[in-house]
Formats: sequence, structure tokens, C-alpha cells
Amino acid sequence: MRLILLTLGFDEKFAVRGILRYAPKPDDVIAIITASPLVEKAEKALKTLLDILKNYAGIENIEIVEVDVSNPEFAKHKIREIISKHECELIANLSGGMRALILITLAAVLSSNKNALIELETENLENIVTLTQDFFKPEPIDESDRRILRKAAEIGEVKLDEFAEVIGKSRTTTYRILKKLVNAGYLEERKVGRGVVYVLSGKGMLMLEE
Repeated sequence: MRLILLTLGFDEKFAVRGILRYAPKPDDVIAIITASPLVEKAEKALKTLLDILKNYAGIENIEIVEVDVSNPEFAKHKIREIISKHECELIANLSGGMRALILITLAAVLSSNKNALIELETENLENIVTLTQDFFKPEPIDESDRRILRKAAEIGEVKLDEFAEVIGKSRTTTYRILKKLVNAGYLEERKVGRGVVYVLSGKGMLMLEE
């Protein structure tokens, strides 16, 4: 048994293409996530999708979840309830629908603590991006990394030599650590004159608060 989440907007094609890829079995559950109130285009897309699912694919286990994206916390809770209700494999196709709906559904999936396969199809239909929850986990950092982040939080703009002194390592080793933190999004690299300084990012601030 699988729970297949589909975000739906004005066009059902992404949901239909996803269903064709998954080849649902009789005990699979399809949950269609759409924004409320349903406007005419979205209502038409939903009707077409339901017709395809029931009359052509023979799928009966269908749940429609309408959420108010103007209240994201409640919308996330409502989607998470559907996820929690079904103890099974989870597939989340986030290719259709407005951006707010996609982000809220993604937040619900990630906060459910279930191993999920997250799929997005590009607008030109040429590529499918498949992710797992591990993709969204922060890069692990050690005590040297934390000292660097704390120094950036304390001073603001910090140079390579200053970081090397703080952690007691060579310039080469410190540079590798800084590049790792920049690539992970914890620090931002800025050019000042002919040199470079490092500044704590919003993500880095959140890491220090943990």
C-alpha cells in the first residue's frame, strides 16, 4: 500500500503523468491536495483528474484535501493529518499547483518524519527531480565549525586569518572549512576591496540557535 500525494492547480497534466509513472495498485490511496476556495479552472482540472483516475485507471481510494493557503499552519496540519492516517510508503508529487500550496505540502511531508519520495517535474516536462528527506537535512557541523559561526555572529565580517586564529588551524585547513560552510549556506562570502570576508547567513543563525 502507498499514499500518493498530488498537488493540483489549474492543470491536471502533472498529476496524470505522475499517476502513469506510479502505476497505482488497488490498495494505494491517492490524496489530491488543492487550494480552497476552488476557482473555476482548478475545479475543472480536479473534475478531469477524478474522471481519469476513476474511469480510466480504475482507482477508487481517492481523498480530496482542500486547504486555505492563506493560513499556512492550519493547512500544513490538515495535510499532515492525511499523512499520519496512512501507515504506508509515501510518495509526494509536488509538480502542480501554486507555489504556496507546494511549499506548504512540502513542509507537511518533511514534518511528518516519514521516509518520503518527493518528486517534481519541470515545467517543460523534460526532467523529473526526485528527492528524499535526507536532501533537506542540514549539513552536520563540528565544534570548529561552530566556533567559526559564533565568531561571525560576534564580529560580523571576518577574514580568513581571523578565523584561523580562532580555531587554531592553518590557513589552508581554515579555508577548506570556510568553503564547506559557504557551500552549506551557513556563511556568505563577500568581496571587500581586493580581499574576501565571511558573514553569518540566516541559515547559520538558525544553526547556532539549535
